[in-house]
Amino acid sequence: MILAQFWRNKSQQVVALEITGHADAGPYGQDIVCAAVSAVTIGTINSLQQIAHANPQVQEDSEAGGYLKCRVDYQSLTKVQDLIAAQTLMLHCCQTIQAIATNYADFIQVKIEDFSS
Repeated sequence: MILAQFWRNKSQQVVALEITGHADAGPYGQDIVCAAVSAVTIGTINSLQQIAHANPQVQEDSEAGGYLKCRVDYQSLTKVQDLIAAQTLMLHCCQTIQAIATNYADFIQVKIEDFSS
């Protein structure tokens, strides 16, 4: 099962995400849940860099797969439009992963927590 965790700051902005596990919803290369989660999260990270001009902290397990963590430092964004874009992209990622979990609850679980620092 995939566990998708999102953390919000005091302003309720999504500041970090962590994806762990495997969906096992189908054979390797045919697992639509894994493909959907991967596309959404990797697309979000790429868009953070290219659209919001953010430099998110990213950790992944490129050998075994099944692990991705991304954290955005909103304070490092100096332009208002970049800040808004980054916040929108992270919220979009969270909401899209929640929608996937609604349709595939046997394969993915979502947790949203408050971030203390």
